[in-house]
Amino acid sequence: MKKAFGLISALIVMLLVSTLLVVVAKFAFVSAKHTSDTYLIERGELFMQSAIENALLAIEGYDRKKNGNCLKYIHFTDSDKKFEANVTVLRYYCYNGDCGCSDASLVKSIETPFSDGYVVLKIVVENNLSIFKKRIRLEKITLQRP
Repeated sequence: MKKAFGLISALIVMLLVSTLLVVVAKFAFVSAKHTSDTYLIERGELFMQSAIENALLAIEGYDRKKNGNCLKYIHFTDSDKKFEANVTVLRYYCYNGDCGCSDASLVKSIETPFSDGYVVLKIVVENNLSIFKKRIRLEKITLQRP
């Protein structure tokens, strides 16, 4: 009778230890996944900030009076081809409406020269799904001055 009780206790201990190991392995997997997801999101946010700055440089260097229209869409890809950013200019704020744009829906006339040149940008950053298994999509609408 004692030998059978020892065998049952050994099986119960093995079952408890294996359950504990499964819980620890699951926690380690979730923790590693969370860390990699956080890294991807942080990298996407940094690329978004870079895309905003590059869009402002592109808007500042674009000659609206010469071309007769405003810059509306800008596309950026990082050097690793891991992230893409699509920047849409939603609105130009120009003093007395003098932007040189043919598209009147983009221009908002303002009466103070202090806010002249502001733009409203919508930035959408997505990762390349052929490289990463998880889809990351970040959107931001921001008011900037080139």
